[in-house]
Amino acid sequence: MTKKHDPQTTDAYVNALKEAKQLITNSQEQFLRSANRISMEVRFHLGKIIDENSVKYDWGKSVLENFSNDLTILFPGSSGFSERNLSYMRQFYSEYKNHPELLVLAKEVSWGTNIVIMTKVKEIQPRLYYLQMAAETMCSRDMITNQISAMAYEHGYLQDKKHNFHATLSEIQAAKAENILKGGYFFEAAEPLALSKTLQEKQVEDDMVRRIKEVIMMLGKGFSFIGNQYVLTAGKNTYRIDLLFFNRVTQSLIAVELKMTPFKAEFAGKMNLYLKLLDEKVKLEHENNSIGLILCTDRNDVEVDYILPEMKRPIGVAELKLSKVLPKELSGKLPDPEILKKKILQNIREK
Repeated sequence: MTKKHDPQTTDAYVNALKEAKQLITNSQEQFLRSANRISMEVRFHLGKIIDENSVKYDWGKSVLENFSNDLTILFPGSSGFSERNLSYMRQFYSEYKNHPELLVLAKEVSWGTNIVIMTKVKEIQPRLYYLQMAAETMCSRDMITNQISAMAYEHGYLQDKKHNFHATLSEIQAAKAENILKGGYFFEAAEPLALSKTLQEKQVEDDMVRRIKEVIMMLGKGFSFIGNQYVLTAGKNTYRIDLLFFNRVTQSLIAVELKMTPFKAEFAGKMNLYLKLLDEKVKLEHENNSIGLILCTDRNDVEVDYILPEMKRPIGVAELKLSKVLPKELSGKLPDPEILKKKILQNIREK
């Protein structure tokens, strides 16, 4: 008698399950985005009602307070009609009514995140930057707050970029690669890492893998994570890429190397080899050439400018800045040096 195979163990079943999972996940994300857009539309138009009547009939604080109380009575199951929240809605309408390019992004972002960006970022271009970041990654309010505090716009957008894309890629592809590259990157390290006196690449890499969504937000638009310590072989030699991504904008693999030291020319040489192996052994036929990104504690512009033109593969170099947060019990206080010393020694022993 022929033994029957369990259909649940076949490749077809596994592929069908993956396809179903992706379909449901995509539909859930679409639902959330659609619900958020409607919610932002309501807040925008509530802000319009309040603003126009405040101007026309000289509504003051007491009227807005009554408006808040009456809305809460009319909709007892709803929250968010506090006087303060209604004031934010008026500000939301006032500041975005003449900036449709900002409003369309703001509708893709949660209300809490909108409040943070609206109150902490006053200029148009930085607002556009943070709204795009939040809309593309659906990140939390806290994550955007950290990016703003770290001046991600100033470091990532205004700082000049170091790469050899125009010499190693086609004009169109070079423009796309340059667009996704930032001059500098900021990552909020986990508390134990922030307390470490010296950081090893592996520690930072492990922390990034644990919080990969935040890393994708840090990198920018179109990044999908493939894996860490990605193995490449050439003859008897084995190499490992710290972090490997695929980018939908450039349609290429992106190899990321973490160096907790200032940039050295040898980093570019090793990356050049990794990219050659990726293109020969991993890249699919329809994909574009792989791109390398080296993240260092100090970009060392003189050495970067000297070595990058010699590389035949597209490589970008940027600074990686880690937050230096204090433990929660010390937040807002002047830390006792002895307590801080014990924390650092404890962390070193745990490693």
